[in-house]
Amino acid sequence: MDIACIGAGTMGQRLLEQFDRHDDVRIAAICDLDEESAREAAEQHDAAVYTDHERLYRNESLDAVVLAIPSFAHTNQAIDAARRELDLFIEKPVARTTEKATKVSTVIEKHGVISQSGYLSRYSSLVDRAEELISDRTISLIEGRYWGGVPAHKWGRQKEKSGGSNVQLTTHIFDLIRYFGGDVRTVAAFGGSRVGVESIDFEDVNSTTMKHENDIVSHVSTNCVTPVGRKLELAGDGFYLELDFTHRTLTGTVDDEHFEYESDDSNEALRREVDAFVAAVADRNESYIKSDYADAAKTLELTLAANEAIKTGEPVSLS
Repeated sequence: MDIACIGAGTMGQRLLEQFDRHDDVRIAAICDLDEESAREAAEQHDAAVYTDHERLYRNESLDAVVLAIPSFAHTNQAIDAARRELDLFIEKPVARTTEKATKVSTVIEKHGVISQSGYLSRYSSLVDRAEELISDRTISLIEGRYWGGVPAHKWGRQKEKSGGSNVQLTTHIFDLIRYFGGDVRTVAAFGGSRVGVESIDFEDVNSTTMKHENDIVSHVSTNCVTPVGRKLELAGDGFYLELDFTHRTLTGTVDDEHFEYESDDSNEALRREVDAFVAAVADRNESYIKSDYADAAKTLELTLAANEAIKTGEPVSLS
């Protein structure tokens, strides 16, 4: 399987480390607008170097493309790859606007492309264990949080480019809320900047409440003030579970029986995510994929709706 990676930054290199574990995968090319960064990454994999994705597609014989660049930098990389029937691994958020995501989804579906988004938390063993414990039970409430810090990159601190904290950071929590709770019908949200974090141009805290199509109620809070902490709490018929993704622990009770689980592998979710994509492409079997492009586009729509609700002060309907 020959792949190319567009984006030689931190996320691109982390993904390539996982692809390198597969003997049947060859990293054929690295593409980045910064030629020096592309060259440094390519040297580690004996790969060709490009600064133009169109030239890359013309020159290389590929099976799949990894798109690991910020969503504001997405132009036609995904669409051009899908038209060539190249399978796609696209980091989250998969687009900057719902209009762009719809265009890409249409081309992916038309050409039968296998797609994987970068919602790696779905592949955590904490999620697997939680599903096992409550698979036959009714969820009534989901509480999520992404607390912590300002984005590391300058573009991440600019709402026009990143979409702000909901779209860029808390998106993993919104995605897990959709994963466990199903699609959302209505969103209400508020934001504030009482602390006044000067390095960002969006709210430094916000709170979003959602009503799902199946009547589950959920809530997620975000801030750029405290140290990082990512959690998801699930409550329902005879159970309460807390998934702490910062400390990689699962605790809770089911029918008054206490459960504790801990994962000791910090790369577990990323590794399993890449493994799923490689298996799906090799076997032409999408069942390995937990979050394809079309599904990830729904999470994008939800986070953008939260932003709209903050802006207007009014609930937003997704139905």
